Amino acid sequence: MSMMRLLRSGIGTKILVAVTGLGLVGFLASHVAGNMNIFLPPRKGQPAIEAYADQLHHIPGFIFIELGLVAMFVGHIMLTLMLVLQNRQAKGSRYAVQATKQQRSGNLASRTMAISGIIVLVFLVVHVSDFRLQRELITNSGGLEANLLEKLAVPWRAALYVVGSILISFHMTHGIASAFRSFGLAHEKYTPIIEKAGYTLGIVIGLGFASIPIYALIRGGAS
Repeated sequence: MSMMRLLRSGIGTKILVAVTGLGLVGFLASHVAGNMNIFLPPRKGQPAIEAYADQLHHIPGFIFIELGLVAMFVGHIMLTLMLVLQNRQAKGSRYAVQATKQQRSGNLASRTMAISGIIVLVFLVVHVSDFRLQRELITNSGGLEANLLEKLAVPWRAALYVVGSILISFHMTHGIASAFRSFGLAHEKYTPIIEKAGYTLGIVIGLGFASIPIYALIRGGAS
């Protein structure tokens, strides 16, 4: 099946949304784990978060990994929007009239996921602008840890990061189980376990990201 034919198919679009979504879950899990270095003591006189960042940027071809992640983020959101449009076009069809309550609920979830995904994209643009595009400037002006804590100690920016973290959590708690259903992996025994695991993982990752701006605010207020 060609890519264009796959995209025109509602089932094909759902599968691509699931694949890119699960890929992003893996990235977010590793990213929040790395960001927890902000709470660790220095390593050989260097803040742990900066040692972690240096290790990442010394990976061969790291720029291509970053570009691939950007493409995955944008592709995931565009595919989700495409799925919403496909669902809307099907509303007047005979299939839509006969749709079950569960299918209608799934369509509502898709629309909600699309909106939250766009907001998350805006948040990520701000995040990348704050810390990735200004990496050299940050390195030459006090280091990553100092700049991160200074920027996130600003109340409006901290609030933006907390809201973004909550939306990422919401997106994941609903999306992980949905991704497995898109693969047709529905089982009376294991589906509830997958749903609970996805819900837990989404909350843990969201809390992990949100803890950093909260920590910065507390540090800023105490200084």
